[in-house]
Amino acid sequence: MSGADPVCCGSGCTNCVLDVKPSKHTLPADVTNVFDRTYKPFVCETISQVTGNVFRFRFRYVPSTVTERERVIVPPGCHLMLRTLRTHNPDGIGNHLLKAWREEASSVPNDTSAIAKKPMQKYDKAEDDLYFSRPYTPIAFDQEQGTFEVLIKLERGGAMSNYLTTLSVGSRTEWKGVYGDLLWKRNQHRNVVAFVQGVAIAPVYSTLRAILDDDDDETRLMLCACFRDLPSVLLREELHTLARYWNFKYAIYLSRRTCGCVASPENCACIAKHHLRYNEPIHDRRLEPEEIERLLQRPLSDGKQSLLVLLCGTEPFTAFIKTSLQKLEIENCYTF
Repeated sequence: MSGADPVCCGSGCTNCVLDVKPSKHTLPADVTNVFDRTYKPFVCETISQVTGNVFRFRFRYVPSTVTERERVIVPPGCHLMLRTLRTHNPDGIGNHLLKAWREEASSVPNDTSAIAKKPMQKYDKAEDDLYFSRPYTPIAFDQEQGTFEVLIKLERGGAMSNYLTTLSVGSRTEWKGVYGDLLWKRNQHRNVVAFVQGVAIAPVYSTLRAILDDDDDETRLMLCACFRDLPSVLLREELHTLARYWNFKYAIYLSRRTCGCVASPENCACIAKHHLRYNEPIHDRRLEPEEIERLLQRPLSDGKQSLLVLLCGTEPFTAFIKTSLQKLEIENCYTF
């Protein structure tokens, strides 16, 4: 099982190839989704800093006219597109947290050894001079209030990051969607095991949360999240809260050790001094192939067809996880 839709080129095309395919997600007969694959206005409602370079934004739909049937709906794992003019002029003084990040980022010398990114293919070159866009996956949305929240990692020198640092509460933005082809059916798998890396936790978190919110879905869920260090962990409070569900477990792995002691990662207890919650499963070590295989052995005991593996992260990360899946002959895998 894998994603079938083409990858977004990020150019904000008017006649985007992604808009040719209708969404396969169904809605109640009496509901109309605000997101109809055309750009809609949303006002930035809140901005908070989660880690050094990851910010949490909440946006609210601001229609000129609204009907009682309209709702803001983002199916689990789906993403939206944010666009802006290349000649964007800020409509406010900017948020103080974003301004502080921008000033700090601009003070760091450029890395001249960095390899230039390969230019992305553009589907609509006529509009490329006017707009550019990027995909983001909401981690939460409120149908009635018309809001959704996203985690966005800012990159020094990034075009969209430069735009985002000019936003403030009340700034007007443009979003369209929804995109994604993961169609979850209640209890269609007995076990779901997910492996994520960094900010790529967003689509997997929204998917697992939707399953847990369904009282009639008894799928057993396991999330393995990899981050650089303890301050970089995202959705830490949310994951700890979800652990109260009987059918959800998770583990967090840190690629950079919290301490510099000589003890092996398995025997080191230094991380416990960093105010961990009760039974918080944070491991001060990398996720290794042996542990991946161990984590998959239990759900495999119910049969390979009863297991679905979800992956989201960089290409090297997903390739690393897939090596273990191939060894265990697990084919039922969905990559966001």
